[in-house]
Parts: sequence; C-alpha cells; structure tokens
Amino acid sequence: MLTPTHTLPKACAERDTARAEFVSLITAHTDHIPLLEAAAWICAEERGLTDISPIMADMDAICQGLFIPEETDLVESIARLNHHLFESLGFRGDDDDFDHPDNSMLDAVIEQKKGLPILLSVITMVAAERAGIQLHGIGFPTHFLVSPQGALPRFFIDPFNSGRILRVEQLEQWFTKISDRSEDRMPPFSWWLKPVSVRQILCRINNNLKGSYLRRNDLAGALRCVERLLLLTPDAIEARRDRGLLRFELGQEEEGAKDLDAYLAARSFEGNPTD
Repeated sequence: MLTPTHTLPKACAERDTARAEFVSLITAHTDHIPLLEAAAWICAEERGLTDISPIMADMDAICQGLFIPEETDLVESIARLNHHLFESLGFRGDDDDFDHPDNSMLDAVIEQKKGLPILLSVITMVAAERAGIQLHGIGFPTHFLVSPQGALPRFFIDPFNSGRILRVEQLEQWFTKISDRSEDRMPPFSWWLKPVSVRQILCRINNNLKGSYLRRNDLAGALRCVERLLLLTPDAIEARRDRGLLRFELGQEEEGAKDLDAYLAARSFEGNPTD
C-alpha cells in the first residue's frame, strides 16, 4: 500500500540520494534523457527512496505481456497496444481525484492503474517503444497526448481516455474551446502538435506536481519540484523567482533573497519592467 504523499516521513538523506541520481542521469544524458528512469527518480525523491529497481521491474512486467509481430501494420499495432494497456490491464485516467499528487507519481500510477494524462502517456510511450512502436509526446494544452511517428494521416492517442484515437480536426475543435476560455494569448494550434522532448515532459510532470502541492499548502514539496525544474531548465527565470518566494515562506530568507535578486537582475537585463 502506498503511503499518502502528505504523510510521508522526513527522509532528507534518502531524498538527497535520489536527487543526486536524478542530477547524474540528466547530466550524463543531456540530449537523450531516459524517460522512464528520470520519472522514476522524481518519484523516488518524493517517496524518500534510494532504489528505483522495484518501479523498473513493475514496468518490465507491464511490457512483458505485450506482443506485436514484426510485420504488423501501425494501425493494428496501436490497437494491440491499447487493448493491452487499457482493456487487459485497465489503465485509466483518474477523474475522481485528478489533482492528487499520487497521480504524478510513477509508482502510484503503475500500482493503482490510474493517473494524469502525462504519466499514463509515459507508461504508454515506454510500453510502445519496447514493442517496436515509436510514440512522440504531444504537449497539448490541459491534456497530454501521444502520436505515432510516421502515421499518415496523422492521429493522436489519448491514454487518459482508454487510448481513444483523435484526428487533427477533433483536436482543432478542442483547441478552439480551450483558447476561447483562456485569458492569455496562446500560441497557434499547429504549435501544440509538435513533439516535445523528454526534458519538456519532465518539466511538465514537475509543474503538475508543484501545483498539486501548492493547492495543499505543501511548500516543501513545491520547492522540491521547482528545484528540479531549475536542474532541467537552468535559465528559467520564473522558476528562480518561484524558488525564491518558496524559500522565503519556508524561512530560508538569505537563499530566497539571492534567488529574487537574480530574478530581478535577469528581468532588468531583458529590458522588462520589474515593478
């Protein structure tokens, strides 16, 4: 049984070890970060664990039951993948408690077979790759998707909704509704259909988890997420600002002041107003 995130023990040494492993992984694989391992080390840090082998073994077990013959065409291959993950194993989106931090944790999503779109997409991408199918992550607004490489016409898979297949026309209608509700100006529709990198996927996982923690007033958890964001994107000045504010709230005034000074200096250098 998983320990609820908000009652995790203070496992500073274990978390430091997991963080060091995460840093080592993304440093050693700058351009080709192993997605599954990186997501597992994020989970390990949050749980206070120093060993990801149980998570990796659980993922191996998920993949072992999927068999796709070499000459199978893409459409049938995706059908087999979907049947295995969403019908046989029962993976699904968590509509009941969408915002729970466990839905951003790889171990919980594997055990409970439910989670956020992006974690379900990670599992789908890993299982597909081991079966010889290359899927790209698609950072669609509000809802992460995957798309098979080389599919013509192009189509998209929604792991949160049992692997339903979506066409470009359906996504365009969906995007119109999202953009109409948004108060901010959004990039054009075509921009959201571009494949995203593993680094971008890891950033989105951390942003989701940070939001979950903040809504529960877990400032220490949110700080861990922001620190990982800065490891992944060192030049992200907004993350530097967020780290400074969180450090202040947690009583780390000196460190917080340094972060906020760096943020203000960067904004000033860009020629943006800071007041």
